[in-house]
Amino acid sequence: MGAGVTGEQSGLPRKIPAFAETALVAAAAALLTVGLQIHLGAYGAEFGYDESSHYVSGLLIHDYLAKGLPHSPIAYLRDFASAYPQVGIGHWGPLWYGVEAAWMFLFGWSRTAMLAFSAFITVAIAVILYVTARPLGRLLAIFCALALVASPIAQLGSTAVMLDSAITLMCLLAAISWLRYTQTLNARYSIAFGVLAGAALLIKGNAGCLVLVPPLFLLLDRNWSLLRRASFWAPAAIVLLIAGPWSVFSYHQVAQGFRFGWGWPYISFAVPENFRVLVMAFGPLLLLLAPLGMLPLLRPRDKSIRDLSALGFVLLAAVVIFQCVVPAAIQERYLEPALPPLILLAALGIHQIAARAAVRLVLVAAVVLVALPGIVKMEPKLRYGLVEATEQIWRYRLADNPSVLVVADGASEGAAVAEIAMLDNARPSMFAVRGTRLLGGGGYNTQEYQPRFTDLHDVLKAIDQYAIPLVLVRRERGRKEWAHIAQVDAARQLEPERWRVLYNRTEGATSVTLYEVKGNDGKKLDAGQLKQLTAPRGL
Repeated sequence: MGAGVTGEQSGLPRKIPAFAETALVAAAAALLTVGLQIHLGAYGAEFGYDESSHYVSGLLIHDYLAKGLPHSPIAYLRDFASAYPQVGIGHWGPLWYGVEAAWMFLFGWSRTAMLAFSAFITVAIAVILYVTARPLGRLLAIFCALALVASPIAQLGSTAVMLDSAITLMCLLAAISWLRYTQTLNARYSIAFGVLAGAALLIKGNAGCLVLVPPLFLLLDRNWSLLRRASFWAPAAIVLLIAGPWSVFSYHQVAQGFRFGWGWPYISFAVPENFRVLVMAFGPLLLLLAPLGMLPLLRPRDKSIRDLSALGFVLLAAVVIFQCVVPAAIQERYLEPALPPLILLAALGIHQIAARAAVRLVLVAAVVLVALPGIVKMEPKLRYGLVEATEQIWRYRLADNPSVLVVADGASEGAAVAEIAMLDNARPSMFAVRGTRLLGGGGYNTQEYQPRFTDLHDVLKAIDQYAIPLVLVRRERGRKEWAHIAQVDAARQLEPERWRVLYNRTEGATSVTLYEVKGNDGKKLDAGQLKQLTAPRGL
């Protein structure tokens, strides 16, 4: 697998060398990816829910390395996360943040640089899928690559700084490695699978789907003699060594983020919901063609085609089974690792029912036309209106009291923290105090949110207690918001002479205002006191 298409298998004369053709496909995938990013407004939007945490976590590792490992990583994490409380290490593994940090060393930490990183990962997946699908012919291989990039689910990954595309890449590489092992019985592929699976688990827990890959291949091949080989079992030891301690250490924190409980009630809900997600992956026609791509498993004629079918079936089944059993949540992006095998199976389906290139072209065009409405109707990336406001924070930042209280709802609170951190060239030189920590909170991701105060005077006392001189307030009319946001707006009316507007912008239902709190602007920051409030709990 991965060899060039032989003869006239593509139905088109081969005139372009394999390497040059792959480069052209990569360029086309890159242009499409960036074009979709621009179309969805990603380069003008803040980092949203979870994105802000992934971004700030990458900044943490970048800055720690850039400063030459100044002291213990735990101490540095505590200080950094006290200033920018969006670090997600613990709930998510640290590995990918190290990769992010390496990218930042090369290209910087701007929004453009990080979205280029997301685009790079999407293109890498597309190119690997193209190379894998080349035995199906040039047309179908190119279709696989570009369909993946254009899929609404992949667009969610390429327009954001998230971990799901990274998991997609790792799962695809790991599954290909295990397929190679079943083909050759060479231990190096078994070891590669173990290393990739262990590394993936150090990125995000849903890489646990890879535990299903070896047994599913074994059931398909029925080569029971593999069970007597040490190389078959080697990945288990490798994964335990690489990711075992971290998985045990972090499970409690990860489980806090589960939106459901284990058992049949979740499974019965997850199965139809995940099926709905697969329908939107690239339209219903693609999903109808995918089962036809499994026919070579029943009637194997060409071993290379049968192996492709096995790869697609095993990886798709592993991802879907895992997502239907492990009760993390139901979200489209969680099924991104299912995209490459699903698209590969659909291409195999076309390969099975159409021998002539013209017929294949018609079927590919039909799949694209059916999927087109879902591709083009993607909503632009959500903007919170915080970019200009956070720039103003740095304009009014006080050298002796560099702190700001962020009073915003949901994902916009974390987005504001990430924007402030992005502009800090001497991180961590600013304290971005989350309103959910000072004035409210409760449970992981504030799922059990409760305001800390009922008396508006107590709200003002809390702000004054920590001598916070700047307060950023974001409100959205018609939306149910955390109680402390309205409390701050009401509390400032008790002492209006102390609250000076430094910046205000209202757009539609959203207003963003930066206030200076007189009295606090003349006080010095008590960093120790503020760290007691903002430091990560449990450290």
